[in-house]
Amino acid sequence: MENLAKLDRAVLERRLQNLEDELEELEEEKSFVLKQTGLHVSGGKVKQYDAQTKALQESIAEIRSELEARD
Repeated sequence: MENLAKLDRAVLERRLQNLEDELEELEEEKSFVLKQTGLHVSGGKVKQYDAQTKALQESIAEIRSELEARD
């Protein structure tokens, strides 16, 4: 990720909101797909969901950390 210290607070807050929204949508999609009874989901797809979730969570944590450091 880029150097967050160079971004102003408003940009960080918008980016944080976008990432949180994206994570929520991904979790909803993952839940919907994995609960389909007649649908086989490959292990690769499950790993892809997990990797995307982890990446989003890490980005969110970095931005929150930067915002907290500024308080």
